[in-house]
Amino acid sequence: MFWTLMWFIVNILFVTSVIVFLFMHRAYKEAALQADRERLAKSKSRRLLFGVISVAMLIAMVASFLINMRMNG
Repeated sequence: MFWTLMWFIVNILFVTSVIVFLFMHRAYKEAALQADRERLAKSKSRRLLFGVISVAMLIAMVASFLINMRMNG
C-alpha cells in the first residue's frame, strides 16, 4: 500500500510540474513576442528550471510505478 500511495503522490507532483512548465513556456513566448529582452531571459531560465523539474518528476514517477508493480503485482 505504501508504494501505491508513493506513486500517487509522485504522479500528482509530475502533473503539477508539467502544468507549471506549460505556463512558463507561455510566459516565454509572450516575452518573445513583446521583444522584452530582460523578461525573455528571466522567462527562459524559469522555463528551463521547470523543464528539468518535470523530467526529474517523470523519472521519479516511472520508478515509483515500476516499484509499485513489482511489490504489489
